[in-house]
Amino acid sequence: MKKYLKLIAANLCIAAAAVILYSPGLLCLRLSDESIFRAGMSIIAVPALLGIFFAANIHFLKGPSQKPVLAETVLSLDEAKTILKEYGDSKYLKSMAQTASEQLDRILRCRMRLSGILEQKFTKGTMSWDKFNQVVVSAEAAALHNVVAMASRMQLFDEKEYERLQHYREDNIPDDIQEQQLSLYLKNFDDMRTMIALNEKILLKLNTLTLEISSCANEKHEDLNDGLLQEIEKLIGETKLYQ
Repeated sequence: MKKYLKLIAANLCIAAAAVILYSPGLLCLRLSDESIFRAGMSIIAVPALLGIFFAANIHFLKGPSQKPVLAETVLSLDEAKTILKEYGDSKYLKSMAQTASEQLDRILRCRMRLSGILEQKFTKGTMSWDKFNQVVVSAEAAALHNVVAMASRMQLFDEKEYERLQHYREDNIPDDIQEQQLSLYLKNFDDMRTMIALNEKILLKLNTLTLEISSCANEKHEDLNDGLLQEIEKLIGETKLYQ
């Protein structure tokens, strides 16, 4: 409802601008005006108003982009992408940020492929379809949550402080305190690497599941993949340690 009110307000503003520009007694722009500038503006204003009109209507009428459902206590996926881009030039986080960003795209592509295979092999809403789909959805959510958690950890990373700690033996601050500070940074690195590794394992298992399901002749062979589903569920459980 709110977006429609904004759309109406935007269109009214555009209409009001047109009235002001072309009405006698106001700006009264016209092609026959003796002023070359005003005559030119009368031509330029038309496509400008049309462009604003179409841009506003497309913006307010387009459907919302699909986003995975994440826990309310974490950042949104869009915020995670923005943060990962910010660390694209980081001396210490560039590689992990790039890998995590690529994993986002790979996770979503994998999910689309697997969803297509499930719809081909099983009837949607059946027990067979529900069994596989529930694990796939959970695996996707866990992998995406890992990337979001990584982005959140990157926000906590103070690059200048970490750079200073590389030479902690050269200053007057007690070494034992700085060693503890440095260990926190190293643990953060290790956790992020672990989350990347977990995501790769999840992607591997999901791709394996896609191939296995696609090779099944019918639903009678679904039990052959129960072991693979259990492996994926185990990986999902491991990701909860970092949530």
